[in-house]
Amino acid sequence: MDNELLGAVYSLISRADGGEKISLYECDDFLNNIPKFTGKHGILETKDFLAFLGNPDSNMKIIHVAGTNGKGSVCNYIQCVLIKAGYKVGTFTSPHLVKVTERFCVDGKPISDGLFTEIFVETLRRVIEYGKEDFFPTYFEFLFFMGMILYDVYPVDYLILETGLGGRLDATNSVEKPIISVITEIGFDHMQYLGDTIEAIAWEKAGIIKKNIPVVIFDKRKEATEVIKTEALAKDSRAIVVSRDNIENVTCGSDEAGNKYIAFSLNLLYDKYVDLKLSTAALYQTENALLAVSALEVMKNQGTEITELDIREGLISARWECRMEEVRPGTFVDGAHNLDGIDAFLDSTAGISCEGRRLLLFGMVSDKQYSDAVREILKSGLFDGIYVSALETLRTVSVSELKSSFEEAKEELGIIGIPIKYYTNVRDAITDIITARKSKDLVFAAGSLYLAGQIKEMI
Repeated sequence: MDNELLGAVYSLISRADGGEKISLYECDDFLNNIPKFTGKHGILETKDFLAFLGNPDSNMKIIHVAGTNGKGSVCNYIQCVLIKAGYKVGTFTSPHLVKVTERFCVDGKPISDGLFTEIFVETLRRVIEYGKEDFFPTYFEFLFFMGMILYDVYPVDYLILETGLGGRLDATNSVEKPIISVITEIGFDHMQYLGDTIEAIAWEKAGIIKKNIPVVIFDKRKEATEVIKTEALAKDSRAIVVSRDNIENVTCGSDEAGNKYIAFSLNLLYDKYVDLKLSTAALYQTENALLAVSALEVMKNQGTEITELDIREGLISARWECRMEEVRPGTFVDGAHNLDGIDAFLDSTAGISCEGRRLLLFGMVSDKQYSDAVREILKSGLFDGIYVSALETLRTVSVSELKSSFEEAKEELGIIGIPIKYYTNVRDAITDIITARKSKDLVFAAGSLYLAGQIKEMI
């Protein structure tokens, strides 16, 4: 273990043992510096450390969720229904938008700063006690181990685990026996790690499937579905496959207070749910709700006590930040960060009536298909003005690269007349877009969860 890292660890533990309060800022700063000292470990190494912790997952009822888009939303819908049914629910999700404590929730609320630092220091102690000089968890692995310790010391009835990246080699896949696995839609993302074909990516995601544990699959691309079904068959896992065909009668509306909602019905294998509602303008959330309800039906058959009223009230009560979230009247923020997400964002944008102009704030990170996303945005013809910004992260696409992508796409598509402005920071872009907005205009922001988080901090 690097001497600088080891010194920082012993210093934090010593201060905590001496009764000194460790701040959340210090924990966050330590975590953000981990990548300088360590790299990703194999799944066997992760399992070995989990075994050292006493395999706390063996006493937990875990719902394991993987996929390209929609993981967080599926986790949230399952969580909200289980809470309505009277259960205590923990979640481990990523990334966070503003504050790292968001990654650990109990009954939908992030844990306190004090509890976070308590578990953080305890995790440091366990790593030192483990005694392997060449082992220190990565950023995500450390947070995962924190989650295992947290929900072991402070148990919940159900724990929902969202994978970080992929599935087969993800740290969360060290858990031995979840009660159910869920795989959301499969699309192109993180190709440098997961492969450059849908089949390869699907195989990585299918790595979370466990022997004799049922898996719920969203069938968006047949080639992905076939790969996942094959993996499920090999592990004697019952595969429950759902698709858009299970969603019926979708309508958008607003309540008396002006809050937008989507009404829809689900036609599943055993039950039909009529006139369900989601508190969102994001049409794609019907697909995530479908996955959640399908998983909950399987859990019902396993003995979890859930009523139709729990499902109905849980879905309408769910709020998920930065998924077509109306952060202020007429201003929508969406965390769409890959090509499939952008397409879904554009579908939802088209479904929101607008009496004035639609203005877009856009920024993306460099390991995404940003040129293709730019092309889809311009092809949609939805926006009367586009404000393009670099993001406050080392992974951002530069302003010059974004400008080149927009200019090339405009020329390719023969588009003229759409004003596009470029900014080196999000704050200036937000200031200008708010200043330019007229009373009947709608403002949208999309392209990255980094962008969404920065907007949430500023508004």
